[in-house]
Amino acid sequence: MSSYIAVDPDKCIGCKTCEAACASSHRRAGMQRRHRLIFVSNRGISTVVTCHHCDDAPCVNVCPVEALKAEDGVVRTDEQRCIGCKLCAIACPYGAIEPSGTPVSGVAGVMYKTPAAPAGQSPLITWEIGVSPIAVKCDLCTGAAGKPQCVANCLSGALKLVTDEEINRETRYRNVMSANASEVMMLDSWNERRL
Repeated sequence: MSSYIAVDPDKCIGCKTCEAACASSHRRAGMQRRHRLIFVSNRGISTVVTCHHCDDAPCVNVCPVEALKAEDGVVRTDEQRCIGCKLCAIACPYGAIEPSGTPVSGVAGVMYKTPAAPAGQSPLITWEIGVSPIAVKCDLCTGAAGKPQCVANCLSGALKLVTDEEINRETRYRNVMSANASEVMMLDSWNERRL
């Protein structure tokens, strides 16, 4: 059974503390410095997108070098093995994988500065000389801190670690409540017509 980070957009205040906590814990573990969740804000509503650690993960299935592997219900990236092909980001149904890279040194340790791509351009089609893109995605902090740091540091309690079973149970409950509400409305309407 897989676990993933669920987000309550009604509670999210858009502070991005989750991004900072995520990036910091992975940096301390010697991994890519980029945070593993994607912040989205539109018309006053903010939320984050994270990996759902799918049972039959499309990202794992398309990786040509097996840099992505599902272990114990968590899909992890082997950053040393990743070749930056971006197939996993294209295959992800949630848009939870972003290619990110750390500049690599040029000749004799000299790093060549190149202009960054325009902000509106998709990270799937951008590239920079001297930067090797790596698939960056949520790993529930298993290799960095042991527990998701975004959840532990969320100021408003908008983030929660959940399992598929908990989500399915909540969905069934909401479906029953919705069906009951529809039934009550139909009975009220029928009673009004009788009078």
